[in-house]
Amino acid sequence: MRLIIYISVLFVSLSYFASCASAPGRIREESRVQALPEAGRVQATLAEGAGYVLGKESLNIRGKKFALDCTGVVLAIYYYAGLDLAGDFPKYSGNGVTRLYKSLEQEKLLYNTNQPETGDIIFWDNTYDRNKDGRLNDTLTHVAMVVTSKKDGTIEYIHHNYRKGIIIEYMNLLNPDVFQKLDRGEMRIINSPMRMKTAGKSHGEKWLSSQLYKIFGRGYLLTP
Repeated sequence: MRLIIYISVLFVSLSYFASCASAPGRIREESRVQALPEAGRVQATLAEGAGYVLGKESLNIRGKKFALDCTGVVLAIYYYAGLDLAGDFPKYSGNGVTRLYKSLEQEKLLYNTNQPETGDIIFWDNTYDRNKDGRLNDTLTHVAMVVTSKKDGTIEYIHHNYRKGIIIEYMNLLNPDVFQKLDRGEMRIINSPMRMKTAGKSHGEKWLSSQLYKIFGRGYLLTP
């Protein structure tokens, strides 16, 4: 049974932006947690899993507990659909995002596109200054899962925001430099903020989800 959840995202102050994106404006249209029409069975179940974890303050799927962070959210949704993405994690070093990336890279499941599919895993670089040197040289710092994408290139993804928890936000690789646009007199988010803003400093050149995007991964093609 497909789970459809409607959410609204409120405008927040632009003074703080997380490595897990924070919405800066009010979205007038409603977002639904559902698979794209062409999605396969596993992808449809991933969309259902996204609806299940959305807004959760802890992640426990069929008795298995997952960390409440960006990697944990993706792992939990996939586990909901019967896929354990962490099976090869012990083979690799680094943070959870890096291990997930290397697991998909090993299976040749990484790819680039402007129109991803439901269940695609999104990887980003430089969403925060991990090594605290003030430079954009921190790779594989954040991960999320695609829920749906529209013909205009707007992608809805579910992820863990360090301040707001598990939410849905936006990216558009066809309009990578567009933060907001006017839609019938209303403001609509095209690319959610993705890099933490340092207090007292202006944003750097790259700070939106589209600008820090690295690659997609088809985790749903892994054999259970």
